[in-house]
Amino acid sequence: MDLDHQVAEVISHITSAAYAQLSERAGEIVERLVSEIEYFAADQPILDQLNAGATHNFSITMAILRRDVDIEQVGPSEPAIEIARLIAQRDIPITALEHAYRLYQESVVRWCLQELAVRSQNAAVTARAALEISTFVSAHVNLIAQQLLSTYESERDAWRLRRTASRSARISDVLAGRTVDVAPTEEILGYRFDQYHLGVILWTETTGNTEDELAHFEAAAMMFRDGLGLAGRPLFEARDAHMARAWIPLGDDNALDEGKLTALQGSWTGPVIVSVGNARNGIDGFARTHDEANSARLVVQASESSNFGVIRASELGAVTLLCSDMSAIRAWVSDILGPLAADNSATAQLRDTLRVFFRTGGSYAAAAEALHMHKNSVVYRIRKIEDQLGRPVREQRLDLENALQIAFWLGTAVLGDA
Repeated sequence: MDLDHQVAEVISHITSAAYAQLSERAGEIVERLVSEIEYFAADQPILDQLNAGATHNFSITMAILRRDVDIEQVGPSEPAIEIARLIAQRDIPITALEHAYRLYQESVVRWCLQELAVRSQNAAVTARAALEISTFVSAHVNLIAQQLLSTYESERDAWRLRRTASRSARISDVLAGRTVDVAPTEEILGYRFDQYHLGVILWTETTGNTEDELAHFEAAAMMFRDGLGLAGRPLFEARDAHMARAWIPLGDDNALDEGKLTALQGSWTGPVIVSVGNARNGIDGFARTHDEANSARLVVQASESSNFGVIRASELGAVTLLCSDMSAIRAWVSDILGPLAADNSATAQLRDTLRVFFRTGGSYAAAAEALHMHKNSVVYRIRKIEDQLGRPVREQRLDLENALQIAFWLGTAVLGDA
């Protein structure tokens, strides 16, 4: 009998032994996969599919070794395809799938070589059969693994789109005040509503690679949270290539440290701009703090200024309500401020003096201290302002204060050549 026939015969004996022990051999392979890949042991659906497909996979490998089946005609089994999908849906790294097939290959080859050692005394036959076993098993595993990696990638992309759409839909329902089933919604979002929340909007005026931009927003949200000294994971949602929103969990007792937030405002650098709502509690607070942050964003964008880093809704007051009709608000500011609505540095200095004067209770001394000026300089500026207005500053004080706040936050968007 020539060498080829002897090799074919010994491989036939090995595969026959395998068919006689299919369940036992397949069970051993599953046990190894579960013991060495942590993701599999903790996931019952994956374990179920491993058990369902192991015997089939092992028998196909043996059929290939017997030359009963052409490798190129063999595709992944349904359980194998389902495992690839499950791994993708759970965001388990693709390396786990690659690891599984390397372990399968090693287990099959090792068992075949052990059988070969007791069935062949001829060194040439043993060497040739060992090479053929290793080559065919490796080729089979490589082909199947390649097809399953493609399945994994397609399912991962599709699943992320479905999950993102589902998350966005749930968030939109909550923000719109629609009735939601809280527990399933919290599970989908991975976020608890029964606590205090800090809503933030993150955006940038720059353009760049979309993937990098979105990752930059999420990193900025985490940096913002860290700056507040908090540990809970924010709920993050990208809105488009230039904007994202997030909710930072503050726990049951409102863990927001105002001092740290103020410090963060002073240290924050671009290019991501952050608008911040007020700390709010419960599912209604979840929506309200977001609305506040979004209103603050609209003020910043309406101001046409790039000097903002972190802007708090609590600083803006009623200004956040006035950005829906910029032409009307511009005309109103001009009516109230008159010459003080001029867009130049000298007039800006006067507006700032009057704004601080009002903020310090109409006290010349207190305003001078806040402005680091002599009291007489404040008196001089207030008289100059009154001359330009044609009336005392204490007349229409409320309108003046509101107009000054609007001019301070919106700047050139509401100022002109008054």
